[in-house]
Amino acid sequence: MQIDKLSCVLLILAAMGPAAQARTRIIEDAPGSLKALTSIGDALDSPDHHPVHILYVHGISEIGAGDSAMLREAICTKLMLCNTTDWQNAGTEFANHGEFAPGAAPPPLDYLGVPVWNSPEEWQASAPFVDHWVIHLKGHAAPLVVDELNWWPLVLAIKCRDVVAAEASVAGPSIKLLQVCSQQAMQDPGGVGHFYPWITPQQAAALAKSRPHAALFNRALKQDLIDWGLADVLIVNGPMGAIMRDGLRQLIAKSAAFDPSAAADSSAAPNRQGKYDWQTQFARGNTVDQEFVGVTHSLGSYLLFSTLSANPAGASPTAVSPAGTSAAAGPSSEDTQKAYEDNALEYIFQRTSLLYFFANQLEMLEITNLNVVSSGSPGANSTPNTGVEASSTVPAPNFVASLNYWQQIQSNFQAAVHPNDQAAREKIQVVAWNDPSDIFTWRVPKIGNVDVVNLYVQNAGHSLGLLESPASAHSHYAENKPVLEVMFADTEHHSAGH
Repeated sequence: MQIDKLSCVLLILAAMGPAAQARTRIIEDAPGSLKALTSIGDALDSPDHHPVHILYVHGISEIGAGDSAMLREAICTKLMLCNTTDWQNAGTEFANHGEFAPGAAPPPLDYLGVPVWNSPEEWQASAPFVDHWVIHLKGHAAPLVVDELNWWPLVLAIKCRDVVAAEASVAGPSIKLLQVCSQQAMQDPGGVGHFYPWITPQQAAALAKSRPHAALFNRALKQDLIDWGLADVLIVNGPMGAIMRDGLRQLIAKSAAFDPSAAADSSAAPNRQGKYDWQTQFARGNTVDQEFVGVTHSLGSYLLFSTLSANPAGASPTAVSPAGTSAAAGPSSEDTQKAYEDNALEYIFQRTSLLYFFANQLEMLEITNLNVVSSGSPGANSTPNTGVEASSTVPAPNFVASLNYWQQIQSNFQAAVHPNDQAAREKIQVVAWNDPSDIFTWRVPKIGNVDVVNLYVQNAGHSLGLLESPASAHSHYAENKPVLEVMFADTEHHSAGH
């Protein structure tokens, strides 16, 4: 998340006095919780050296690809486990089935009577994508993959045309956002992004001349925090939410089929894509051939789990690829695409036992997705009243149902892998990182049958104890060394005193 103009506030506070260094101590919500955690480092030390994937989902206010760059670079510079040049970019894959198929007409959504997208070209420019990054960290034989899931292109059309442009005549123009909304560039996995001129350069130039009416600091807060940031939260909780889930489902399925052990030549990056035969492993049902770790920032945690249906996959693993089709190549027709994605999601979530939330809005977002319970039910974990029809505008399955389903499929899978180890069925860990000065994070309570470990850190220094940079407090979890040590160190190195 970027709130660049807030630096103006920080400059004034800096003139008042130096900011205290960020504290490095981790505060446990429940004493002793750190000692019970496993880590990504533990997963990388598996005896068979199977690949470990980080499914990285960015949060609000994203501008361009590369949000995982902070995490990738910090693993090298803070933990000294690699050189930043060791990361291999293994290419980009776009959602390209169903409503995202090349040449498909845009969804029939409008905003205040005006279509959000006006042509297949505009809709194609909004397709979400996944960037794949591969590395071998020092001291670990297994490859680490970062699958960076980028959903931000889906929200640019409405934010640029209907928020940024309109704001120029109210609070005043945001030159940075006008530039973002009016440029057109090819996708650059290195961090530039996949942009489209939602506002023409001529319109942007005219809007940039608008006279600001709001006070400087208020204008900066509204443009960056509300217009560009909070708008994402509101969009997700409307009809656009279903489109986002569809796109993310396709990208997660592509991550399942990504093979980090395939050709490593950067000129042949696509040789890694669609090459891993996850379907055969899924059909076996008792093999830990890969592990997946969710690392999500703010809204990303909600989006990741909103892609997981509360109902089990409807097709058997053998029904996905028709006879004569390579299992790793994916479905041969659109008719089998949903079954393919259902199985890919179940395959991944079977092998996902560890989640890290960098800030989150779960408690706030679930207010928009209340569950109807039976009369006399004891509370939030009760059974839904099947006599009440769910509204078609509900943006996602209830988060409790999704998390409980994940817990169940993970437990069933671990029981198959370790039939004589009851403890293996309780392997799930959800770790929520929160900076108390982060205005966009909330403590995560126990959700359904899943316990959450809440840990508190400070991501930036305090000026006279009065203010911590809102941008740093919300954005710098991924480069906070104590956070990284818990995520990547061997289990025995965890300590609340770090």
